[in-house]
Amino acid sequence: MQLTKKSSYGLIAALELASNEVESPLSASAIADRYSLPHSFVEKILHQLKQAGLVTSTQGRKGGYRLAESPHRITVRQVLEALDESLDLVGCLGAGSPCELTQICPTKRAWERIDRRFKETLDSLSLGDLTESEQASRDAG
Repeated sequence: MQLTKKSSYGLIAALELASNEVESPLSASAIADRYSLPHSFVEKILHQLKQAGLVTSTQGRKGGYRLAESPHRITVRQVLEALDESLDLVGCLGAGSPCELTQICPTKRAWERIDRRFKETLDSLSLGDLTESEQASRDAG
């Protein structure tokens, strides 16, 4: 797995919404401006998160996006998967692997185990966890 700009920007947008859950909705432009990101790209990302049911949107002058649930109920894995990002650490673990060694590879089981733990970690980290740890580090510094 290699994090793409899409997954990086998607996590930025999701964390912004997580840290703003009780305030008015955030627009894609506000998020894009804060981090100097392309507006249309952030809008597309938020639209994908909405299609996945992770965010809701409100139309109009004071419209924007909110998380659909508590930030503690949305995991990092859900965000990345909503953006159609591959979470396979190595190519041989994905469907339709072109690797000729798949049947006899001495590292395949090790990679499967590492991959499983990696995905468990992504499942165990919620947006709420990440916003709380960010706030704690800001308070300490």
